[in-house]
Amino acid sequence: MPIAINGSGTVTGISVGGLPDGIVDTDMLASKAVTFPKRGANAPLQIVQNNTTVRLATSSSSFVASSHLITITPLVASSKIRIQHTGEANSQSSGNHVYITVFRSIAGGTYTEIAPHGSVTNQGMQVIRSADARLQVPFVINFIDTPSYTLGDAITYKLYVRCPEGNLIEIPSSNDSNAIVNIAEEIAT
Repeated sequence: MPIAINGSGTVTGISVGGLPDGIVDTDMLASKAVTFPKRGANAPLQIVQNNTTVRLATSSSSFVASSHLITITPLVASSKIRIQHTGEANSQSSGNHVYITVFRSIAGGTYTEIAPHGSVTNQGMQVIRSADARLQVPFVINFIDTPSYTLGDAITYKLYVRCPEGNLIEIPSSNDSNAIVNIAEEIAT
């Protein structure tokens, strides 16, 4: 088919791959014209963030759910999800351990621990030991999750805490200005 410039300003007759490299640049692309598959592996697809300030005070030696969570609904199938929770924990007694981990729920299902504290990787676990009473300690949990989900499922990541010694701990710490920053980022695979 011959190349033709039509009266409407359109060009017909160019086959796929018929333009030389470099002739189409970023400025020529329409907004959002690059689809998710074209972005390539490890490209960020979306980022969700919220800050939560509801304090959990517990003396439980078993994991207790906090109000600190982040929910993300992946835009494409088989994405990885990078999770980050940042904040401050408070130990009320010397010698306390504060265990902070992440549990995941898919489509409103049961929360299950991402990386049990006995696992080799400890991806979702932060352990803090207090040398002094009333010690406020910053923490960061940052890892990449590869959940199995159906497109359209909302995935929620929630912080759980415990004190194996059974003494009082708080998350976030008792300073009212503190918050837990929760971030979820969908990454193309």
